Amino acid sequence: MPTAPVLALLSRAARQPLLRNGYALVASAGTSAVLGMAFWVVAARAWPAETVGVGSALVAAMTLLSTLAQLNLSNVLNRFLPVAGARSGRLVLTCYAVSFGVALLVGAGFVVGTRWWAPSLAFLADDRALGLWFVAAVALWGLFVLQDGALAGLRHSGWVLGKNAVFGAVKLGVLLVPLVLLSDQGIFLAWTLPLLPMLLAVHLVMARRLLPGHVVRTRVHPARTRVTPRSVARFASADYLVALAGTGLTSVLPILVLEVSGAEQAAYFAVAWNIFYSLYLVSRSMATSLLVEGATDTGRLADLSYRTLVHTVGMLAPAVALIWLLAPQLLAFFGPDYAEDGTPMLRLLALSAIPSAVVVVYGAVERVRARMRRFVLVTLAINLAAVVLIWAGLQRAGITGLGLGWLAAQSVAAAALLATVLGPLWVSRVRLSGLGWLVRPARRVRARVHRQRDRRLLSRDLGELAGVLGLPAGWRVQQVMSTVGDVTVAAVGPGRAAAVLKCSRSPRGDAALTRASAAVALLARDERLTGWDLLPVVRAAGRSAAGRVVLVEDFVAGRSLGDLLEERPGPGAAPGSDGLLDVVTDAVRPLHERTSVPVLVDDDVLAGWVDAPLRRLQEWAELDADGAIAEVRAAIGHGLAGRSLRRGWLHGDLAPGNVLLDPTGTRVRALLDWERATADGPVEVDLCHLWLTARMQVERRELGDLVTQAVGRGRAEAAYDPALVLLTWLHHVSGIVDKTGSYAPGGIWAIRNVHAVLRRLERPTLAAGDGGSGWRR
Repeated sequence: MPTAPVLALLSRAARQPLLRNGYALVASAGTSAVLGMAFWVVAARAWPAETVGVGSALVAAMTLLSTLAQLNLSNVLNRFLPVAGARSGRLVLTCYAVSFGVALLVGAGFVVGTRWWAPSLAFLADDRALGLWFVAAVALWGLFVLQDGALAGLRHSGWVLGKNAVFGAVKLGVLLVPLVLLSDQGIFLAWTLPLLPMLLAVHLVMARRLLPGHVVRTRVHPARTRVTPRSVARFASADYLVALAGTGLTSVLPILVLEVSGAEQAAYFAVAWNIFYSLYLVSRSMATSLLVEGATDTGRLADLSYRTLVHTVGMLAPAVALIWLLAPQLLAFFGPDYAEDGTPMLRLLALSAIPSAVVVVYGAVERVRARMRRFVLVTLAINLAAVVLIWAGLQRAGITGLGLGWLAAQSVAAAALLATVLGPLWVSRVRLSGLGWLVRPARRVRARVHRQRDRRLLSRDLGELAGVLGLPAGWRVQQVMSTVGDVTVAAVGPGRAAAVLKCSRSPRGDAALTRASAAVALLARDERLTGWDLLPVVRAAGRSAAGRVVLVEDFVAGRSLGDLLEERPGPGAAPGSDGLLDVVTDAVRPLHERTSVPVLVDDDVLAGWVDAPLRRLQEWAELDADGAIAEVRAAIGHGLAGRSLRRGWLHGDLAPGNVLLDPTGTRVRALLDWERATADGPVEVDLCHLWLTARMQVERRELGDLVTQAVGRGRAEAAYDPALVLLTWLHHVSGIVDKTGSYAPGGIWAIRNVHAVLRRLERPTLAAGDGGSGWRR
């Protein structure tokens, strides 16, 4: 492979903290694995097999006890140290102290009770000096691991690589010291003696250089106030449960294999699993970097997590392919039986590294979001499913079945997480305009299913509703209309449509119908609108037996603007150039001109027109007020501040589906659905909304696509400037959020119409005082 592209790639990665730290942690894990293998090769040649067995058991016991005593505080440092500010030093020392104290208790308890739970290591209790050193080593190893977490949290993962490389080399050198070679416990001593000097040397660098620099950089970090004892304790306790679940699963697998398939198969499994585990370390290392960078900038979590998975899979894919091809040769180093029986399982485990990366990245995302309860439940569900599938696989096909079970568990988990959590988070990274061919038919099918459901329900309840609303007996449901909100709308009558029945399905629907009725009543009594007859006529209103709001309006015959646009679309990007939109504009003009007054846009005006819907959008999408929300506020504020607009009555949802015209399209007969009407809104939004929604229909595009195009060009389109387009977009999406709970913050609609616009605003902002016609970059 040419070196220039590789060097260019590494150079780009070195400039990005996410990749720089992730690659450093991956390199650290790889270096530790290689040096660790060299350590055991030398040990195997220097001592008899029995001594090596005892030494490996001591090291395994020490690392297991230390892992339990660390309470998974390394992830606490990864998550909270990036935003701890002046509390950084205290956070590090607190984690050290807690782990050290717990390790001393756990280590001492293990040594005292070795006669019961580890008789082969009972000499620890008899040899006081060795027993004390074992307890100290448990505590020191915990600090050694936590120090790695602290270095990663300080965004200095290069030190983790250097530290572990030096440690691996030093312990290998200590292994060759004559005094150590003469000791029966030389393996354990060589592994643990370098711990204390390494800890002191690295901590000295941290205390004098890395921590002070980090405090200066993060002193004014906006997230620092979230680092409280309560938040840390809540995170640590849940994360520890996740760690125990993972440790329990990997600990039970050898036992399962031993009990079901026998000792020989257990040996084959152990070797293959250790090779596979090196692939898992790649995912874990990259996820650690994601946790640090995501905690540093939560607003970029979607982008960071997506890039983490892409780069993780980029590293894993060739490694998985290599292991698949070379599995027999790798296992042949351990013997021909290992290659014959272990190759299928190793290949299956290697394949599982790809979906496993999705699961690991999901864990980092949930840790950044601090959604620990869901994280614990999901982890327990995945591990339980893995145990069940592995048990079934072992019963049917031995360790090959284990590989199938593990691959199936990881694949199903990855697919579910992509569909429910990660997919909605990441799909905004991909251009979605090409998905219209898939989304539109799906929407049509869903709308038809909903209409059929509503028709059945209305037909069943029409007798009761007729009594509430005073409708004549014998009326039937003639047609159910498609709607966006939580209101079912149907034409009812004896043999043809005579009225429109509207039934709420939720508290949001109740509020929408109540607002619409109130607005229509106020406008009907407004003397300024005498002679303007485009309002619906409400016959009666009441509540159903279930307590939901219902009302009935006079039926108005006509064709919707949407239907006419479908038949007579304007050419190119100018829908309505044949006069349809002009007809609607002329019909709506009396409402706007007679009820509105000029107003100079200032902070008070923006507070009502912008801040209120922004707060609603922020609550719904769980957005950071200092991130995307601030960008929207600044963009609209810069574009509108100081300008003169008109404030008065506006329909609020002036769209093709809410406009009825005569069959020729030359006269508007009625404007429908007034639930978004307001008496003091920016009336220019009505016509901008009409223009945008008409283009959506004619051009088969999403609103988010049109808005990002308008603000991206930085110039007016069809007499509407970017700031007004953004204001219209804000009122549209906040209105949908208000009137229905059908759209999830992470769903396709939100991604295409909300998050796409927010992501576009991360780059340009409207220039102040330019009337919205330009951009400041």
